[in-house]
Amino acid sequence: MRIPAPSPTANQGAAQAHAPAGQAAGLRGASFSGSARAYTVRNCSVACVLFVRFLSHSERKGVCVARRRLFARQLRAELSSTPPRSPFSLSTLELPHFCPMAAAGKAAAFHLPPLPTVGEIIKLFRLRAQKELSQNFLLDLRLTDKIVRQAGKLKNAYVCEVGPGPGGITRSILNAGVEQLLLVEKDTRFIPGLQMLSEAAPGKVRIVHGDILTYKMEKAFPNHLKKNWEDEPPNIHIIGNLPFSVSTPLIVKWLENVSKRDGPFIYGRTQMTLTFQKEVAERLTANTGGKQRSRLSIMSQHLCTVDNCFVIPGQAFVPKPDVDVAVVHFTPLVQPKIQQPFELVEKVVQSVFQFRRKYCYRGVEILFPERERLKKTEQLMMAADVDPTLRPFQLTMAHFRNLCNTYRKMCDEDPSLFAYNYREELGQTKRKHSPESIDQLEQTKEEDHL
Repeated sequence: MRIPAPSPTANQGAAQAHAPAGQAAGLRGASFSGSARAYTVRNCSVACVLFVRFLSHSERKGVCVARRRLFARQLRAELSSTPPRSPFSLSTLELPHFCPMAAAGKAAAFHLPPLPTVGEIIKLFRLRAQKELSQNFLLDLRLTDKIVRQAGKLKNAYVCEVGPGPGGITRSILNAGVEQLLLVEKDTRFIPGLQMLSEAAPGKVRIVHGDILTYKMEKAFPNHLKKNWEDEPPNIHIIGNLPFSVSTPLIVKWLENVSKRDGPFIYGRTQMTLTFQKEVAERLTANTGGKQRSRLSIMSQHLCTVDNCFVIPGQAFVPKPDVDVAVVHFTPLVQPKIQQPFELVEKVVQSVFQFRRKYCYRGVEILFPERERLKKTEQLMMAADVDPTLRPFQLTMAHFRNLCNTYRKMCDEDPSLFAYNYREELGQTKRKHSPESIDQLEQTKEEDHL
């Protein structure tokens, strides 16, 4: 797309950038509103917005006139060779850097150069949130900054961001002064916008196109960052605005990694700051007796310290979801509250909450084959010292610990017990066309849904 030479009005605006303070007030601090937006619409390119911002920025920072003219020539050459509807690349433009603190011999904090806003990136690359992927964009940088602050001190830290999308949280992470940022993005539509951020922060950003559910994080960071499990958490953080469809299976996977100390936790007790639906966040942090007490509550709290940091209203996202969103922070515990393998704990907890509205012994029963169900259930409940008439959400962490420890002893005595699967037995009974078994299977599915 050939961009015509700037009009006299534009030249006058550029000349104001060289004028003394006060005369350049029209351009100084320009953003995507006002003159910069009009300039964007006239030229149909975000490059022009960067040029306007650069003129204002360079005058404030004392960049020499020759450097500004060099940049202008490079910009015109870039625009003349840019095909229609193609975003220009920052890599071909030599952006002058000037930092008064660095010139004085002091270390300066890293800040991204002037860039298009997240909203402009979405328009520039014609990005639309896909409902089937549960995508919702967070455009307010004040909220993204607040999310990043929940992760703690990130200066010189190594961070993995999950699903960066158009890069709102990415900018806040980079402005926090991280040493290295790993971006794992599944949707290829977001890659060009992320590459623009990568070029604006040379040597700090690494982009991986892949699915976080299958991505191997054992080699994501340098080995020198590893710490013993008993030590303080390593200088590694996981941050992400998770799509609703992937949030629950992903956190269950990572909790298993915490239990086995592999995956991203091979480096130590890596901290996580993630977003969830408000209801899911309430389940993760629910206390004994709470209405939201569930399998997620036990599985997360027996392995991590879980904090529900704050709630983001749904209207802050684009498009607006039907629910609010909460930010949850996880710090793995030095010692889990239930000293048993993850698979065993998950089986016991999932069985107990299978019939959430009934007495807890109903869920414990499905741990055992039908032929010895009553006897084994009574034996387990008595040995674990658990009142069989308590509801699942009334059980404390100590109750679940006793149930898991006792069940482990019973499995050691009968190795085939752990391999027993209640659903498989129901399926076999269903194939025999038993109406009662079909009703029981439907009831189980309904309880699962609840």
